[in-house]
Amino acid sequence: MSNLRDLLKEVDAILNSETDVSGLPTQACEPPADRLLVALGTHFGYTSFRKGQREIVEAILDGENVFAVFPTGHGKSLCYQLPALMLDSVTIVISPLISLMKDQVDALREQGIHSVALINSTQTWEEYQSELARLRRNEIKLLYISPERLRSRRFLDILNAFPISLFVIDEAHCISQWGRDFRPAYLSLKDTIDVLQPRVIALFTATAPPEIQEDILNVLNIPTPRTLAQGIERPNLKLVVQQNEDDDEKYQQLERFLTDEDPNHLPIRLGNLKTSPKNGIIYAGRRRETEEIADFLQRRGFRADFYHAGLEPHERTRVQEAFFDNSENGLDIVVATNAFGMGIDKPDIRYIVHWTLTGTLEEYCQEVGRAGRDEEDALCILLFCNDDRGLHEWFIKESAPDKQFLLKLLKVVENFKGSEKYRTISNDELEWMSSAKGTKIHVCLSYLEKLGFLKRWYNVPSQLSVRFRGFWVEKGEPAEATQRALLGQLRGGKFRRSRHHDHHDGVPPQKTILELCEAVGENPKEIMEGLAELQSDGYIQYWGQEDLLLIELLEDSQMLSTLTDEQIEVGDYVRRKQSQLDQMVVYALETTCRMRVIRGYFGEPVDEDYRCGTCDLCQTQAVSN
Repeated sequence: MSNLRDLLKEVDAILNSETDVSGLPTQACEPPADRLLVALGTHFGYTSFRKGQREIVEAILDGENVFAVFPTGHGKSLCYQLPALMLDSVTIVISPLISLMKDQVDALREQGIHSVALINSTQTWEEYQSELARLRRNEIKLLYISPERLRSRRFLDILNAFPISLFVIDEAHCISQWGRDFRPAYLSLKDTIDVLQPRVIALFTATAPPEIQEDILNVLNIPTPRTLAQGIERPNLKLVVQQNEDDDEKYQQLERFLTDEDPNHLPIRLGNLKTSPKNGIIYAGRRRETEEIADFLQRRGFRADFYHAGLEPHERTRVQEAFFDNSENGLDIVVATNAFGMGIDKPDIRYIVHWTLTGTLEEYCQEVGRAGRDEEDALCILLFCNDDRGLHEWFIKESAPDKQFLLKLLKVVENFKGSEKYRTISNDELEWMSSAKGTKIHVCLSYLEKLGFLKRWYNVPSQLSVRFRGFWVEKGEPAEATQRALLGQLRGGKFRRSRHHDHHDGVPPQKTILELCEAVGENPKEIMEGLAELQSDGYIQYWGQEDLLLIELLEDSQMLSTLTDEQIEVGDYVRRKQSQLDQMVVYALETTCRMRVIRGYFGEPVDEDYRCGTCDLCQTQAVSN
């Protein structure tokens, strides 16, 4: 009997030991939920997941490609950060803005997570090399980069030396929303994925209706991933639409809202809104309007300022920092175009006011989603006027492509000075030579690229400043012929160098890209790749304002002239934009439930009797009943 008890004790000891009979850690046999909670607490200090987070994390760790549609402000970043820290190799995170990447990296480091890095165009050579060295030492689990960085052949070769556990595209709606018009590098992510062959691909967004999801997957050519949607509804955001006859009435409504201590004039119960810090954003459609509204508020004693893309970078930074400053020296209100918002993670924004319609419900939901991230009540007011629709229809008409203009624009690019099939041309030059505005030009370049007549690469500097690294003699001549020729041109006397080659003194920009092309006998793309490789290898550091579009011509304009309007599909743009605007107007004119319209647009199931219970319409109906 004692032998049996001894045997049972031995069995218990085995079962309770750190390894099982196979020699594997018992952690491998624990339920995934337990393992994840331990990791969650270890890395982030949380004791539980928010709704939907665990399912996404488990899918990634199980090796599934994921398309996650997750509400703004509900912790979607953790859904890829946690598995990245648990996986064996590096995770690449594609993010649209340097400020957004920097905020996430800083937040992780503040939590004691240092296996994270950011590589961007503002870094010095030393900073860039330091991060690459950390990558080679396997010290980095999360690497944040922009899509443009991946168009560098040398950088892609560096990444390709490592197994990529996870490839994340944050704010994935940018592929469809920006890729075709303003950020063509997003369209090249498919090629990057083909080269790097990541084990898992994960897409994250807060706003992507079914047709946009399909478009994103078509662009990336990813087999149908597992779609995990948590829904777009956030009950703490109180949606209100106020009808107005004109701008004068909008000013009256705005002032009343901001000054009235009794919010009963609004058809909604505001909960704790009036007892919270009253930080807010007012979105306007035009730059001039942001300045006028900010002036209106300043004259009435509000701590307000305006923000738009026309401001100098230091001015934009000043306004953003002041908005985050909760002292008496900070700002309570920023009046902005849609240039302000992505990457603004201020938890206590109590209201978002839209001075006019947005062009799409996606844009509207992205912008109102910046309020109430602390999960306290926040108010989202749309000041609607029937004339607002006409403004958007004018924008659509002005930017719409047509065959005649596509042909004109292609000929402008063809006739511009270049090297081989490549042209470098500024936005200002394109606008002047084509007699069109920037938005229409980018839309039409997108159409020409879609039709196979050209390819937009990255932006390149019109003029270069170069600093030579003092130790280039020790490294010897570059092995690659183009690099040797390029280095010879740069140090051949036509560039005036600083007295001490290893100092940070800038060299006057005396070379243009085209001059280097002519001297070396290569096209602009090869020149830029050569410069990047010389910099990566430590021979030089170069810099310059990236103010030129690099365009590769693939077919001539004569071929375009033979295509019909139907083949070019010029009407698709207008139909798509008009349909999106129509849905925004439907939201503004809805009489039953605001959230019902939004849920239906984003493809979420909506019962016939569904009511959110929190918007102005639902609360008005509740009072009347």
